[in-house]
Amino acid sequence: MQPRPLSVLSFLDAPVVTGPARGLIHLGRALPPSVRLHVAILRGRGAGPVPPLDTLSGGALTVHTLDELGPFDPTLFVRAARLARELKARVLQSHSYKPHLLALATSKVLQIPWVGHHHGWTAENPKVKRYHQLDAWSLPKARRVVAVAQSAADIVAREGVTPGNIVVIANAVDARDLQSSLDREAARAALGLSPEAYVGVVIGRLSHEKGQDVALDALAEARQQGAAVTLAFAGDGPDREALEALARARGLTDAVHFLGHQREVGRVYAAADLLVLPSRSEAMPNVLLEAMTLGVPVVSTRVGGVPEVARDGVDALIVPSEDPSALAAAIVATVRDPEARARRVAEAKAVTHARHDPARRAERYLDLYETLLKQPIARDR
Repeated sequence: MQPRPLSVLSFLDAPVVTGPARGLIHLGRALPPSVRLHVAILRGRGAGPVPPLDTLSGGALTVHTLDELGPFDPTLFVRAARLARELKARVLQSHSYKPHLLALATSKVLQIPWVGHHHGWTAENPKVKRYHQLDAWSLPKARRVVAVAQSAADIVAREGVTPGNIVVIANAVDARDLQSSLDREAARAALGLSPEAYVGVVIGRLSHEKGQDVALDALAEARQQGAAVTLAFAGDGPDREALEALARARGLTDAVHFLGHQREVGRVYAAADLLVLPSRSEAMPNVLLEAMTLGVPVVSTRVGGVPEVARDGVDALIVPSEDPSALAAAIVATVRDPEARARRVAEAKAVTHARHDPARRAERYLDLYETLLKQPIARDR
């Protein structure tokens, strides 16, 4: 007997292909044909093109749009429920505060189990902190909450989610998304980087929680110690002007490159000798998994889920956050010891293959869906 088709509807607020969006792409590819993943993308007024999740997934998921008519659009709730009904959705998922609210309301109206996701919090400004408060209010009402790391699970447990309703499913990485048609030399030429330089890349939004200012201070110390290393920052954000000013103040103008947002991150890795992850906070950083998968050596701060993925001295060099001197020492050690660097790269590849494969991650989701559908709907709150 053929299994009954399972339709899963995931609400997503993503103007570009974010980490959660990439996770949905991987999930859609890895789920069996009997499960169809639908993604409803929220789009504010004046939003740009819809992120091509269906194209990037190879058609393994279906993209729908929910256009917002204004900042507080009550019709979104009606349209979200209508979409779920039309798709015969049997499980709802959500990522970030506004999708949580839509999923909560739709779950209540249609009596469909809802799985919320927690990808970690930042504290960039008071507005973002208010969003966290909405998360903390809504997530305890989900049937299950998927946390991308144990550190993230601990956060939502402190915010009131019943520990037994939390499932840790770590991010996965698919090397197909990271391949570049450019070799090292061509990638560097495309990015305006020297073919001879030892290049560390810092990938992520240019904002305080990502710690790029710490990376600049560490670069200045590393170069004072004689390490001929440069840093290339891939990403954009509110701190770009301040970081450019800091680079000038540290006398690093010739050793720092601001690449802006890169749609094809694969060529950034193709050009890299090292990934530097200087964050003040993270949950389960995709860039860490990506670099480890591709064989790019890693220097990272010990934040969030980083120690759950990489072991200091075995897979990567891991240092305290907010410590430019420790970060500089790790960068210098990576530059100067190619044999130890190669050993860490080999270990890192083995770890991501064993623990962060999309097929294994999809199995965890299938188990979760099966568990939810076996439970009586009366248990929903």
